[in-house]
Amino acid sequence: MHPEARSLSASYYVYVGVDSLTNYERGKARGIWGWESSVLDRGGADDSSNRAVALRIRPDDYLILGFSAPGGPRVSDHQFFAQDLAEVLITRVTRPLYQSVAEVWEDKPYPERVDVDVLQTLEQVQGWRIGPAAMRALRLSGTKQGAPVAGESMAITAFEDGTDGDQDELDLADDLDALVSAVRRREQRRLRRLKFGSQAEVMCDLCGRTLPARLVSAAHIKRRADATRRERLNPDNIMAACLFGCDALFEHGHVVPDAAGTIRLNPALRGELLAAARHLAGRRCGAHNPRSRSFFEAHARRFIPERLDQRWQAEWDAVADSAAMKRYSEPERGRSSVS
Repeated sequence: MHPEARSLSASYYVYVGVDSLTNYERGKARGIWGWESSVLDRGGADDSSNRAVALRIRPDDYLILGFSAPGGPRVSDHQFFAQDLAEVLITRVTRPLYQSVAEVWEDKPYPERVDVDVLQTLEQVQGWRIGPAAMRALRLSGTKQGAPVAGESMAITAFEDGTDGDQDELDLADDLDALVSAVRRREQRRLRRLKFGSQAEVMCDLCGRTLPARLVSAAHIKRRADATRRERLNPDNIMAACLFGCDALFEHGHVVPDAAGTIRLNPALRGELLAAARHLAGRRCGAHNPRSRSFFEAHARRFIPERLDQRWQAEWDAVADSAAMKRYSEPERGRSSVS
């Protein structure tokens, strides 16, 4: 894409109330947001109607979801601006408005949909940090049952805790791409310090090669977009993946460690991609352990075809049961030895 095209991206805002937490999490995990047709059909027939606004949302536009302000949206602009949002989800639209009743949410189909790519999740965001224009658009969306509202680009100061008690501010007015890139770079530096320390060389957890640290990524096991902030910063959710193919093969699900930590190839692999991944098959993933097991299970669930789900789930459950039995039996042995 031409670099100037990104500057033309528009921003749209959606407020999501606390009662919609389950739907919010499902939409975030699937990369889909939807509305009831009746919501978009409100607002008149002119260009400011809810449907007209939704129809203007194009690929590469930003859809920004604000989740759960304590007082809700039916307050004054000043009162809403003074609140904290539990979460702000910054997404980029990949498919404009379309209709579908394929099941995503349990309560209603929400057939008016857009597909999105989750770029960044910000937690416990003070209203002043995303600016009055963005907060005003979110409040207006909330009074319209979550209909999309066009707004100015979010002028945001992203507040991130430092690793040593320091706190850093990123002043990134009118540039969400800069925000996303800067926050992720900072997070990557933090994760590398947590996982690798000051090591000059690091062993890849997939291929086993020891390489200069600059050629090894601190990769999330459970996809970043699906993880909470606590999970994203948990060292047990981080693995060393080299930049000579392992990082990309894992990220896209071409290789998937199983319940025992043995690396398996995705059955869908063919041709050159299969040849590129074959050397990893059967190796033991160095990052797999009881603490990281749930993160690897989340990764496996994203990529293993349904025909393998039951067999793999049985294996995951068997490993979990074995670990639980071990935790239970060890204290028993300790008590019997005392007696």
